[in-house]
Amino acid sequence: MEERYIGVMSGTSVDAIDAVLCHINERGDVSFEDAFSLPIAPSLAKRLHAAMMPERHSLPDYKQLEYDYSKAVVETINALLQQRQLSPGDIAAVGCHGQTLWHQPPSHEHPAPFSLQLINAPYIAFHCGIDVISDFRQNDIIAGGEGAPLVPAFHFAALTPHTGSNCAVLNLGGIANITWLGESEADVIGFDTGPANTLLDAFYRHRVNDSGFDVDGKLAASGRCITPLLSKLLADPYFSRTPPKSTGREIFNLKWLNRYLQGDESVVDVLRTLVELSAYSVMAALRFLPQPPERLIACGGGVYNPTLMQALQQQLGAVKLQSIADFQLDPQAIEGMAFAWLAWCYEHKKPGNLPAVTGAQRPVILGTKTYAS
Repeated sequence: MEERYIGVMSGTSVDAIDAVLCHINERGDVSFEDAFSLPIAPSLAKRLHAAMMPERHSLPDYKQLEYDYSKAVVETINALLQQRQLSPGDIAAVGCHGQTLWHQPPSHEHPAPFSLQLINAPYIAFHCGIDVISDFRQNDIIAGGEGAPLVPAFHFAALTPHTGSNCAVLNLGGIANITWLGESEADVIGFDTGPANTLLDAFYRHRVNDSGFDVDGKLAASGRCITPLLSKLLADPYFSRTPPKSTGREIFNLKWLNRYLQGDESVVDVLRTLVELSAYSVMAALRFLPQPPERLIACGGGVYNPTLMQALQQQLGAVKLQSIADFQLDPQAIEGMAFAWLAWCYEHKKPGNLPAVTGAQRPVILGTKTYAS
């Protein structure tokens, strides 16, 4: 029997809330039905960005932001239902990731790991009339994992029938993550490679327009890579760390970038250098895979940046870079589909993590459930 699930996601770019409607059958096979994307208002986006610097926020500020963000999530879900002329009773559950404010995986410096997502699940469940599954990362962290990345489990379950083995999936969100699709679930490898769009967007907002981004990478395309700067950025120990590993804006942010800038660099040259950082770090990450993939299937917002895609292909050489759109799948919908699938896993009491990917001690069921009534 097929059920309908909705997955809701907003990434580190904080540009939109995406709701994706999926059919999922009893085997866990996922098919895309529809999606709705709600642009995040500039005023809300600025507050979300500010909340990622926790020293600037009070608890009342945080709770107000949680309310405003969750209200936008409700608007997104209800717009998707209206678009498909569906009622809440047609949906088995919503898998809602929330907006990540801070991701702190286990380390010697941080013996108390956590991952904080902004979300008010009871508010969303009540106002949508649908059960909500949320807080997906905590159980993996409790089991000794990094709580990320979670999408490789979905990549293997949902994309292998389309792509076959001996290929990898590259998610170009704020942070890039890669999934090696092996012959079996035990062969899957997945980890964060480093920044994809997050530094590009942050530097653009800081130096060009505080509420925009470099459309199509046009400014970056007009610049020249600053090779000494690129070498310094690539010397960060994260890039040489062996997986399992995950990262986020807690490391790769403007403060990190500014440590390496002299202050007199051209804006377009820095943007170009950050494009090359994203591309080179992906190429360098291939050494952690069992063998070079024949194909690298790209998804996420970075697919729509031709400058980034061209830089990637140049670095990848013989590895063929493709958009997941070649497989009749929406590049922007993949993460939303992943959290719809994780909600299905929760409802059917199936683990949603891959210990080889996250470093957890064992597979665990991910998420907590909030009932609509």
